[in-house]
Amino acid sequence: MANSYRRILIIKTGYSEFLDRGISTTVSLGDVLICTSLLHLYKGDHVTWVTSSQAKGLLKSNPLIQKLIIFGSAALEELSEQTFDVLINLEKDIGISASLSRIRAKKCYGFYFSDKTHSIETRKRSTRYLLAGQENHRDINQNALEILYETVDKKWSGQGLVLGRKRNSKVKYDFGFNYAVGSKWPTKAWPDEHWKSLEKLLEPKYSVSWQKGHTHLQSYINWIDSCRIIVTSDSLGQAIGSALGKKVITLYGPTNFQRMQNVPGVQVVRSSLTCPHMPCYLPFCRNQRFCMDLISPEKVANLCQMAVR
Repeated sequence: MANSYRRILIIKTGYSEFLDRGISTTVSLGDVLICTSLLHLYKGDHVTWVTSSQAKGLLKSNPLIQKLIIFGSAALEELSEQTFDVLINLEKDIGISASLSRIRAKKCYGFYFSDKTHSIETRKRSTRYLLAGQENHRDINQNALEILYETVDKKWSGQGLVLGRKRNSKVKYDFGFNYAVGSKWPTKAWPDEHWKSLEKLLEPKYSVSWQKGHTHLQSYINWIDSCRIIVTSDSLGQAIGSALGKKVITLYGPTNFQRMQNVPGVQVVRSSLTCPHMPCYLPFCRNQRFCMDLISPEKVANLCQMAVR
């Protein structure tokens, strides 16, 4: 009797972000986790996911991934000997995309290397602005999951992120302050004095924990799981919090808030600054007024207290 499931191959290493046009040597774990929402479409199928060694810890226990492979020449050799029903490439790296031409698939989605233009192309016109040299980030007016589902010709209907971990019922803190940001976009950071002011506004009525374990992935996940509500910058913490079913309050300034608008569990807080460059995605602010400064601790405290109810 023939197998009734489909063979699905997903390429997502995190070296390029799905909604950022650049390529980086730093793996975006948050972007990898956001892309796990697609797995809801392939329940009952056999899913092979190709990722980076850095992202392996996020995916290794995922119940909807049957085979996890670290990208490399050995992986390509193994994959080239198989035929897949669906191949989804969510990487814009030229080397990765070009190497996929060796893999046989009945249906392909996402990005690919064009021999004609010698550049990365996309199979969907609606996602051309995700490529370098296309429209500005401010033209993105859908959330990440809506665009992700469009990439595979589906409509997003509220499916969340999938993390291979059961929720911890032992919540220790009312609020977790996910204050640290990565080196790629230091402008995402909310000023330290604002975080301290927020703590004063919430205590002693509520318990607060400052970010822990962010240099070790599993410890970091454990810390987020120990908090009832996460207050965070636009970073990995909001994706993990959403995947764990937490309430997440995310502070947005230099990046596009619409990427996470209406994503399950996430409430976005926008800077009130009127700036012609927003969202700029710049590592350093070019203006006299910094957008993140204008998100007041009082506003965030009010949202926190509403979230507790």
